[in-house]
Amino acid sequence: MKEIVLTQGKVALVDDEEFEELNKYKWCACKKRHTFYAVRRTRDGSRKGRIIYMHRQILGFPKEVDHRDGCGTHNQKNNLRVCTNRQNHMNSRPRLGCSSKFKGVTFFEKGNKWLARLVLEGKSFSLGLHATEEDAALAYNRKAIEIFGEFARLNIIT
Repeated sequence: MKEIVLTQGKVALVDDEEFEELNKYKWCACKKRHTFYAVRRTRDGSRKGRIIYMHRQILGFPKEVDHRDGCGTHNQKNNLRVCTNRQNHMNSRPRLGCSSKFKGVTFFEKGNKWLARLVLEGKSFSLGLHATEEDAALAYNRKAIEIFGEFARLNIIT
């Protein structure tokens, strides 16, 4: 594994065999949603050029690439996988600003309980009301494994 220096004090991790080709370019750290990605610009005749994502270049420019660990600068091949847009969203992080720190869990005030639920293709799966936030997170994890398989991002309960 080697590091490619990005802007903003960041580095991208790449496999040794990818380093020489990737290091020919000037890569920047670009924050998008909750993570940074390694990007570069190409000149294509337009004023700004086109943005190239390092992870897409590594895998041959597929439309969608998922980082297994959710870290957009960890670009070793064992952390990248071609996916559909839906699969990429299955592996998304919990939303910020919600009543729970866990994915798929919200506080249900009327019953003073925690509601676990999961949505796939517009269909909502209610996983019941739970006495604790952690129990609801575990219920989400069980259903996420069943429905999302390898793309399930599980809640980490400490």
